Amino acid sequence: MKKTIFLFPFLFVFGVVNAQDKYKVFEKVELDAHTNPKKWAEHIHKKSQLPDSVTKDIPAGTYTVKVQFIVDIHGNLGQIKALNDPGYGFANRAVNIISSYRGKWEPANQCGRNVKAYRNEMITFVLSAQ
Repeated sequence: MKKTIFLFPFLFVFGVVNAQDKYKVFEKVELDAHTNPKKWAEHIHKKSQLPDSVTKDIPAGTYTVKVQFIVDIHGNLGQIKALNDPGYGFANRAVNIISSYRGKWEPANQCGRNVKAYRNEMITFVLSAQ
């Protein structure tokens, strides 16, 4: 009977810790969230091309936006936000590029189980002089 008494508190504490991890978003993990790198690169490249009607009023240059998002335990994206804004609507465009991707994401992995984790992506827009 004593083993049961000691085992019950251990299982209760272990269960509470695991329940809290369900809501935790990891910043460092053993295996990062990922998707098909070729499809991801094609999507970013295609969506970052801007029509001439948009670029005519923007000075030539390189504009980079750092976008942060979460990949949950099921591979869904959420909390997509730009961490910087170089202006000219590039931050909104970068967020839309990330959110419009329809490929499947594999969640991050920590200690052999899927976890929610942050991911950062740099989106660069290059405008040449016309």
